[in-house]
Amino acid sequence: MKKLALFFCGIFFFAAFPLFAQNYALVLSGGGGKGSYEVGVWKALYEYGIAQKVTVVSGTSVGGLNAGLFAIAPLYRVEDIWLNEVPLELNQNGEVISQQGLSNIMNRLSFFPLSELESPVVYVTCTHSWEDGVGSLLNLGVQTIKAATKSVIDYAYRFCLNNETDENEIRNKLLATSAFPGFTEPVRLSDGRLYSDGGAADNTPVEPVISHAPDIILVVHLSNWSPKLQQGKWSCPVIDIWPSEEMRWLGGTMDFSKEWIERNINLGYSDTVRWLNENGFYPVENYWFH
Repeated sequence: MKKLALFFCGIFFFAAFPLFAQNYALVLSGGGGKGSYEVGVWKALYEYGIAQKVTVVSGTSVGGLNAGLFAIAPLYRVEDIWLNEVPLELNQNGEVISQQGLSNIMNRLSFFPLSELESPVVYVTCTHSWEDGVGSLLNLGVQTIKAATKSVIDYAYRFCLNNETDENEIRNKLLATSAFPGFTEPVRLSDGRLYSDGGAADNTPVEPVISHAPDIILVVHLSNWSPKLQQGKWSCPVIDIWPSEEMRWLGGTMDFSKEWIERNINLGYSDTVRWLNENGFYPVENYWFH
């Protein structure tokens, strides 16, 4: 009887654990225009009092951009940027993705100093660009080419934005993580190297948040076919959030129209609210202590 009671207590604990967790990590995948889905997720997490418990955010590409935005801008400003500034700025001069337009948005935001704000720790993931890598390879001996190629193409470079003292370097790292190869130029950072979109190395960057010992890791995917992360691989529960509707793969990645963005924000919001309701969460205004 005692064992049975302990068994049911254990089931209750793991089922209710998300309700009592005080330290959340948020992982944001890359995916261009589909990143507006993450804004809807963030909106739901904020309304349910979970965003306020996020202590570390890790993102790649558009996920990195959103990580920076979520840390320094109020929710209404994040929504306004995506709904009104992104469609205008990123479709400039017939470009698929306007790097200058993205830079314009970044320049209208204040990122300094992140370390002194009451904001989560923010990590972005980049890779060395091909332009930087090819030049380096020419100066290497045959024995090291294979290792260097792996470093250039596959290695994920993690940058903690809270450690930066230069606001322009923060902007450059956000531009670098989202510098989609073939459509935007690589970005040279303060170490003298060129960096590009981190999606080729790690599009769903969980690793940076582990050292912060979160109670729960929330992982936002931007495709319907993303593999579920292995629970046993991490030291805490991992909760995956997937889009419930088609995200159009490359077509959705390159679409920065207001209609597509609005649709994705609403979808991210409704998908997350559904999960929260199914797991016993309520909007913060419904709690008796609010």
